[in-house]
Amino acid sequence: MSFRSIIKSLASIKLAVVVIASIATLTAIGTFVEAKYDAKMAETFVYRSVWMFAVMIIFAINLIAVMVDRWPWQKHHASFVMAHIGILLILLGALVTMSTGLDGSMRVGIGEENRYITLPGTQIIIYSSFDGSKFTKIFESDVNFLKNPPTAEKPFTAPGEPTPFVFSDYKPYVLPQRKVIEDANPLLGAALRFQIRNDRVNVVEWLVQRNPQQVDTHDFGPAQIHLGPAPQVGRGANEIYITPQSDKKTLKYKVFTSKSLDVSKEGSIEEGGAFQPGWMGLELKVLRFHPSAREDWDIKEKETPTPLTVEAIQVEFQGRKQWMLLNDTLKFFTDKAVFFVTYANQRYDIGFPIRLKDFSVDRYQGTTRASAYKSQVEIPGVGEHEISMNEPLKHEGLTIYQSSFQESPTGQPTASIFSINKDPGRWIKYLGSLVMSIGVILLFYFKKRKSAKAGVRP
Repeated sequence: MSFRSIIKSLASIKLAVVVIASIATLTAIGTFVEAKYDAKMAETFVYRSVWMFAVMIIFAINLIAVMVDRWPWQKHHASFVMAHIGILLILLGALVTMSTGLDGSMRVGIGEENRYITLPGTQIIIYSSFDGSKFTKIFESDVNFLKNPPTAEKPFTAPGEPTPFVFSDYKPYVLPQRKVIEDANPLLGAALRFQIRNDRVNVVEWLVQRNPQQVDTHDFGPAQIHLGPAPQVGRGANEIYITPQSDKKTLKYKVFTSKSLDVSKEGSIEEGGAFQPGWMGLELKVLRFHPSAREDWDIKEKETPTPLTVEAIQVEFQGRKQWMLLNDTLKFFTDKAVFFVTYANQRYDIGFPIRLKDFSVDRYQGTTRASAYKSQVEIPGVGEHEISMNEPLKHEGLTIYQSSFQESPTGQPTASIFSINKDPGRWIKYLGSLVMSIGVILLFYFKKRKSAKAGVRP
C-alpha cells in the first residue's frame, strides 16, 4: 500500500465520523458515571482511560492526514488548514495541562497559614522510629487503588520489620463509625470522650492523643478543647486544656479566655465529673477516659458516594488487621520500633505561604445559606489581597480561587477553602481557539468571495 493510499484511508470521512461518534459516546458515558458516582470515578475509568487516549490520538491523526491529503495547499485552503491546526493546538494544550498542570485545594484556618495544596492522587507513606519521637521515611509510593484495588489474592505490600505491611482490601465508598479502643501500650496517648453544652450547643466527641506529648484538639468555633500538655500562658483565645496525670485516673484542666493570657480557671476532674469554664454558660463533662488508647473504625460499604462517605483500605501487620480511611494515619508497634502508616492525598508545596487574616460571609436574608464569601489573605510579595467568589488571585503561575469555607456547629466560619490551579497549557489552548476562530472567519470570507465571483456576468 502506497503512502498516498494510507493518507487517503486516514483522512476518510468515514473514520472522522467514527471518531466523533466515539468521543460523543465516551463523553456521555463519563457524564453518566460522574452523575452516579463522582468526578474521580469518571476521570479514572472514562476521561483518562486508554480508550479516550486512543480515540484522541486517532482524532489527531485524522486531522493531520486530512491536511496532508490536500497538499499542496491553495490560498482558499487557508481557512480549512487554520481550523484543523487550531483543533490540534487545543488538543496539545490539554495534553500539556494534564501532564504538567496542577489542580488541587487548600484549607487555611482563620489566623493560620498554609503552603500545601491537596491533589486528587493518593499515596502510601510509612515512617519508622526506634524511640517514638524521631521518624524516618522508609517507604513512599503513589497508588491508584480505585483503578488497581488490592485483594487478598493480589495484595499491595510495603516494607516493614519483622513482617511487611499488607494492604489486602479496598472500598471506594464507606460510611465510617469511629471507635476508640483501650490499649495498655505505654507509647500510646490518652483518649477522652467529653460533652460540652449550653442552651445553644451540645457537642459529644472523642479526643485521642497520638502519643503522650501530642495535643489533640477539637475546635467548635467560639472555643477549642485540647487533650495534652497545657502551656503556662494562653494565646488570647477561649481554650480548655485537659492534661492526663500519672495516676491514670485524674485529669487536670486549665481554662484560658480571649481577654487575657493568664489562666482563668484550673482544677482536677475524673471520669464522670463536670466543670464550668466560665464563659458562654458552657459546662464540660468527662464521659469516658482511657489513659492509653488507639482509634479504629467500623465501616459500612456503600455502592455510591454521599457527602459522608470516604475511601478505606485494610492494612495487616503482624496478624493485626485494621481499616484505615483516606487521609488517616495508623500506628503499629513492635519490640524494636514504631511505624506510622499513612494513606493520603498527594500534597504539593506551592512555594509560598498563604495566610488567612480574615474571612467574611454574606447570607440570603432569613436563611443560613451563603450568598457570597471572601477571604482577606496575606502573601509574601503580594501583601494583603482580597479573594472572592468572582475575583481570583494570580501569583507565580498559580490561580487561587475562593472555593468554599468551613464553619463550626454554631455557624461561625473557621476556615477558607481555596481551589488552586496551574494551567501551563492554557496559552496553547487560547492560541488554538484564536487560530480556529480565524479559520472560521476566513471560511465565510472565501465563501462570500466565491459567491460574488459566481454572480458576475461576462
